[in-house]
Amino acid sequence: MATILVVDDYSTSQRLLGFILRQNDHTVVTAINGLGALTQLAARAIDLVITDLSMPEMDGMTLLHELRANPQFQNLPVIILTGSAYAQDNTRAKAAGATSFLTKPVDSEELIAMVTRLLTQPDDAQAMSPESAEPGEPNSVLDSRMRIGEPYLVTRT
Repeated sequence: MATILVVDDYSTSQRLLGFILRQNDHTVVTAINGLGALTQLAARAIDLVITDLSMPEMDGMTLLHELRANPQFQNLPVIILTGSAYAQDNTRAKAAGATSFLTKPVDSEELIAMVTRLLTQPDDAQAMSPESAEPGEPNSVLDSRMRIGEPYLVTRT
């Protein structure tokens, strides 16, 4: 479907996001910080970016500023997915041009609903509030209780 760039210095978050996105037929490319993200963006076409805020070398806010300053990426949907619960981070990210802001932990269904909405309405830069996300059918592998940013113990019966 789409190529999504996941930018996070925490490898567990990268793997979990990648798994969820691939289960929904997306191609996933990763970077550990904003500098790596810019390298990935220069190398291939990216349809959407999901980035953390706090990362070494170049954080998510700086990456967002770089993207919005470049005409090529001004309309690229960017979801900030962070563990920061500070209201000022949400306000700063929106002011800098973030398409959406989600706080970890986030339900996999909520994330996929947001990704689907942004990919099907690329010109709609308004963020979807978590309350307005319509849950989809639970994934055969993932259930609606999976939350990114929380530890998991997976057992098979």
